[in-house]
Amino acid sequence: MQLNRSNNPVTAILWQSACFALCFFSFMMTGSMINSRAGELLGPGHVNTIYTIGLICTGAGFLSFSAARKLFANESLRKVIISAVGIVCVVSVCLFLITADMTIFCISAFLALVTCGHIGGCVYYHHAMTFTNSRYMGRATGIGMAVATMIQILIHRFAMQKAVLICGIAVSILLVLYIIFRLPKDWMLDDPLPYSSENRTDIITAAILIAAVALMSLVSGTIDSVITFFDATGRINVYFGVRIFYAVGLLTAGFLSDMLDKKYLSFATACTILLSSASTALLGSTAGAYVGTALMYLYSGFYIIFLTVMFCELAPKSRCPELWAGMGRVVRCLFVALMVTPTMRIYELAGTTALVVISCALSILLLVVLIYYIVRFDRKEPEPQPEELSQEQLMQRFAESFSLTPRETEVLERLLSTEDGVQEIADSLFISRRVLQRYIASVYEKTGTKSRIGLFQIFTKYISEQK
Repeated sequence: MQLNRSNNPVTAILWQSACFALCFFSFMMTGSMINSRAGELLGPGHVNTIYTIGLICTGAGFLSFSAARKLFANESLRKVIISAVGIVCVVSVCLFLITADMTIFCISAFLALVTCGHIGGCVYYHHAMTFTNSRYMGRATGIGMAVATMIQILIHRFAMQKAVLICGIAVSILLVLYIIFRLPKDWMLDDPLPYSSENRTDIITAAILIAAVALMSLVSGTIDSVITFFDATGRINVYFGVRIFYAVGLLTAGFLSDMLDKKYLSFATACTILLSSASTALLGSTAGAYVGTALMYLYSGFYIIFLTVMFCELAPKSRCPELWAGMGRVVRCLFVALMVTPTMRIYELAGTTALVVISCALSILLLVVLIYYIVRFDRKEPEPQPEELSQEQLMQRFAESFSLTPRETEVLERLLSTEDGVQEIADSLFISRRVLQRYIASVYEKTGTKSRIGLFQIFTKYISEQK
């Protein structure tokens, strides 16, 4: 196994983009086909109800991944669980696509979304831990999601046969599981060490991000249910030309998020909020609905990248990274679900004017939150440098210079500061000897050494250069 393949930025981007693209594609195709089948079996009037329950199921699926990791600490058992979830997901997709029974459809559809959410929580967690302190997270996320969107457009345009859909989703889910198990880093199956003890700062940041994503979701929800209904009734088709704007938004926001410590992403997301109000105002006519949908998709691209990247960046610095990595998705699912039924009723009773007023009011609140976030957290403040670094600080900087992960840093500290053997170190870290050997091999690979003595020599040289 080539442990150094994850050290190459290009390789990391390709692998994570592939994993994200496959996961995102599976999720989007599953959701769109559930809405389509709901329209066929239950009628267009029930599509938004199914959509609302589906959002709640997806959010529950993301939370279930975090809960499963807390409940089951055994590595082998975790592999069995995630594999079983993948199998259940594929079977559920097959059932809701081929069944004509409404009860079986509802059960299998909601189960498919719960399992998709669980797998999504796993992929988001892996994404967050892989790209800790990386400059490439935004691009990996944006490229993966944009590619998935384009594939979805092509399938909806040219290959809407059930066999193609079943095979596409099944292969995607299985490939996601393959990539998760193939990668050398064991974050999926082994608990990482706490990255930071700055819990107060993390809580404040998390609260602001949750508020921002909640408001974004409410803004998005003001038009989401109407467009879903239009698609179900055949008034517009959201999976052809207009959805390209979603890919454009995802790709643009992904690249912007890697610039200037995500300042551009926060600012651009704040600016694109204005598109949501404009898109709501255009729903009165069929032509306007297409333009409004295109603007909504462009805004949604920035919104989805924001909630993904910001929480994935926060996760490794928290005490529960498996929970926080997918928290943006959980918040989105719950708050969009809150808006679907009320906004559809408002549209039926008062038309687009009332929705525009609601969207503008929510957008103003969101702008206030984002501006506060930009001013408080995106501003670079000079930090006083200590005159003399402690041994722990030197070791931390040494680890950062070789892009060691939090777990690899802890292994490095044991190798350099103790004379314990491999088994003793494994016991002290509460991991298996085999997993520890992977980490040691990765540390040697990244530092360019071949033994513990060589590692000590290069660290001693590093200390002398810092004085």
